[in-house]
Amino acid sequence: MKLDFDQLGADCPSIRRICLKFRGLMATNIRAILVCLLAYLCFDLMSVHVRILSVRYSPQELSVYRNVLGVLPSILLLIYTRELSFDIKDYKIKKWKLAFGRGLLVALAQLLFYTALADLELATVSALGQTNAIFIVLIAVIFYGEKVGAWRWSAVIIGFGGAVWIMQPGSNMFTWTAALPIGAAFCYAASMVTLRSFDVSISSAIIYLYSSVAAAL
Repeated sequence: MKLDFDQLGADCPSIRRICLKFRGLMATNIRAILVCLLAYLCFDLMSVHVRILSVRYSPQELSVYRNVLGVLPSILLLIYTRELSFDIKDYKIKKWKLAFGRGLLVALAQLLFYTALADLELATVSALGQTNAIFIVLIAVIFYGEKVGAWRWSAVIIGFGGAVWIMQPGSNMFTWTAALPIGAAFCYAASMVTLRSFDVSISSAIIYLYSSVAAAL
């Protein structure tokens, strides 16, 4: 059954406004979901390439190459959003230290993640890397006072139990290298949650430029 928003609001302007707002919200949510799926795909492709290249290059070298080249997408994003400027004043933001701090967190996360990819199975690193969702919830609750329901706390506990089961601490199979992707997940989570600290008027392209430059340095 297809929902016709225009027909629903044809006889009532208030209903029409609500329908149009709901339709816009649906479009925004779908676009956000598609962007997230594309980001996960790109991240997994990067993991595969790092795994292959780790045979010839050290994690430190790969991390440096990635961070230096990572400045290019930020410039392309500025061009796409028509915010590219040659005036330094256009890039000034109040919380520039936090923006640079995000870049350092990302750089550390990449180094930990790439080191884990060189020593562990790709599936294991990928599974442990998903613990970033756990850290996002914990950081949001502790530092931003967000309310989390019982279902989400249950998901956090289950996710933590899964990570412990994969790592198998105390067994002969356990190695401290298994803690690297979890450290990377924490750094990635912290860099994501800190976005809440920036004013909504600040462009994401400019924040990403600060972070990519800091990571490259």
